[in-house]
Amino acid sequence: MIVSFTDYELEPRYDGVPWSTVTIYESATETGTYAQIDSFPLDPLDSNPAYPMKRSFTTDQATLSNGWYRVDFSDSIGTVQTTDPVYNSPAVEIMATIDDINANLDGVVISADSNNSSLVQIGVARVIRAYLGKLVDTTTWTTPDTTPDTIREIAGMLIASQVYFNAAATTSLIIDDTNFGQRLYDRAMAMLQGIAAGTISIDGGTGGGEGGGTVSPPDELSDLDFFPVDATDRAFTLSMEL
Repeated sequence: MIVSFTDYELEPRYDGVPWSTVTIYESATETGTYAQIDSFPLDPLDSNPAYPMKRSFTTDQATLSNGWYRVDFSDSIGTVQTTDPVYNSPAVEIMATIDDINANLDGVVISADSNNSSLVQIGVARVIRAYLGKLVDTTTWTTPDTTPDTIREIAGMLIASQVYFNAAATTSLIIDDTNFGQRLYDRAMAMLQGIAAGTISIDGGTGGGEGGGTVSPPDELSDLDFFPVDATDRAFTLSMEL
């Protein structure tokens, strides 16, 4: 099983010795016994150990679908930096895949993964169902394959915008309204409004998802929307003499 680790910050070294090896341990619980599952050299080594680069890496030796992982960094003289355990769980994918989300991000500075997008997936699914639930059956949109392509595109943009906002919030207290995440959000919401208005069609899901076609917006008010009306089964009508 593949597990990825991103943006590990190593301690600065002022003795000129760079961190050279990463070792990964796995456990079923956070406080349980950790067993080594992988170890490999860091490449490239830091040219200036006083300013170590952030490290991201992947192992294919994981054995647990939901497990805890501890990463240790070591050097050539036996010094070890132990990091806090992290939990790994499968990515939550409701209306969009991780790839759908990352299609809207650069993948270098900011990218989506199971850790930063799973909760956002749930919130976005709620928003989309709230917008379209009275116009089209959204109950079948439970996986990306059963979600219409247009909705997948919208969900991907909405999730990406929130992932961007969350990442930006870690480095700045003030985020300008013209930022990239806001533009993604505006585009996605405009598409949702177009679907609700009947001007944008919903394509069928790539895996046989239902709900394709163009949504018919609610009809304009008619006489049946006002009471009393003769077309209803009532005991009294306007023309009846009392």
